[in-house]
Amino acid sequence: MARNQEKSQTMLYRFREIQALELGLKKPEEKRPYLTTNVNSVPQAEKWRRHVIRDISRGVSKIHDGSLPENEVRDLNDEINKFLREKGHWEARIKELGGPDYAKMGPKMVDEEGLEIAGNRGYKYFGRAKDLPGVREYLKKEKR
Repeated sequence: MARNQEKSQTMLYRFREIQALELGLKKPEEKRPYLTTNVNSVPQAEKWRRHVIRDISRGVSKIHDGSLPENEVRDLNDEINKFLREKGHWEARIKELGGPDYAKMGPKMVDEEGLEIAGNRGYKYFGRAKDLPGVREYLKKEKR
């Protein structure tokens, strides 16, 4: 049996996708706006915030994979931090539009032991990224 990734590359699959879009059976996938200021309603902004949170949780679960090489762990950690910054932008935009202030009511980021995620000035280290060479020493130095 072919993998889903391989199935999605077949010509029949592509034809069926286009056909479903034309018949209205499937909605076209929307891209997240590059600037949060392009969104002018609270429900839309909250939708994109949830989308970013989903991306963060996928990245955090993937970074715990023991088979990932160091460079991928570093890249994934950078990507998670990028999403965290983007989440902050969406929360600021939601507050600007008159929605709830998620920064005040949201929980602090904690790891599996209940300790706040280590990091400096907004940059956080997740999962295996804490065990990378250089990061471990840096975090020990920060605790002192």
